Amino acid sequence: MINLEENKLYFYLNKNKLIENFNNYNRLGNVYYPLKTNSNEIIIKELKSLDNSNFLISSIYHFELLKKLDVNTCKIGCMNVCLENETVKYLYNSGVRFFTFDNYSSLVEFSKYANLKNVKILIRLSTTEIFSNKFTHLGANLKETLKMISYLEDKSNQYGISFYIQKDLKSEEKIINKIFNYIKENLSDLGVSFVNIGGVEENIADYENILQNFKEEFKIDNINLEIGRYLVEDTISMKTRIIREKLVNNTKTIIMKNGIYSGFFDLILYNRKFDIYLLVKNKEIKLNYEKESPEDYEFVLCGGAGDSADKIGLMYINSEYKDYLQVGAELCIKNVGAYFEEFFMKYSSDLEKIFI
Repeated sequence: MINLEENKLYFYLNKNKLIENFNNYNRLGNVYYPLKTNSNEIIIKELKSLDNSNFLISSIYHFELLKKLDVNTCKIGCMNVCLENETVKYLYNSGVRFFTFDNYSSLVEFSKYANLKNVKILIRLSTTEIFSNKFTHLGANLKETLKMISYLEDKSNQYGISFYIQKDLKSEEKIINKIFNYIKENLSDLGVSFVNIGGVEENIADYENILQNFKEEFKIDNINLEIGRYLVEDTISMKTRIIREKLVNNTKTIIMKNGIYSGFFDLILYNRKFDIYLLVKNKEIKLNYEKESPEDYEFVLCGGAGDSADKIGLMYINSEYKDYLQVGAELCIKNVGAYFEEFFMKYSSDLEKIFI
């Protein structure tokens, strides 16, 4: 008989931290949670129970999940500008009344069957209009944005501007100021009633005055914050375990139960350094990606997919704890609330996720 306990991974949700994060953002604007960040039903249920929580979907799958959990369609917005017309039509016919567009032709096609007076429309502005040295295939240029606004002026009661701060913009100084100034200079007095900000940084609270001033100067009613990673990332940790140890080229190699095919894919996408701890007698011993002292013990950490590319990397641990790197030892991976579960591939279907 197979011991099914071997295939269980334990996820721990800090509910109080989730509520704290939500409240911190909720005082700044309307919170919209993108399901692409983590579509776990437990997360959705917890957020659904909070006042002023809203959800953003990118697919029919996301919509059907929210429908199954009895989320009111008035709290659902469609954020994916790449959806094909038939998918958008299906969502509209299913009761969704908040959509995002970044091209004129899709908006016109939508208007052929949708009552624009009863729909909120977002026009996604390309950040390449502001940061010309960066690339994104999403969003409309200024000319097309103005064309869409002109089309909506006498047809819609509620339309707004959306922009997303992608990863390669995070290093820009005063990024919110630059984007807001561009919007004020180019899109004022055009009937825009709200603005959506996506890709929001953790320290958005530092911009409380900037957000309030922008609302007053731009004369809009609402700012909507599309909060994914920083809403849920630090609310979940996971326990896995070491399943094998061996020597490879005289370097100890540790293999844990799950890896790139079961949660760690951000290591490939963005070279993310995960927060990994060895659990030793109720203590958490951090695994480092660089030596902190000459005596630190070096080893290689890999995932258990049976693929030579399933490698987390070269790691270091305080030498005092090196003998605890053995089969059966538990590892805690912290801050895995965002995207981690979404990156469990079919390859890892045997692994059962237990939520606590």
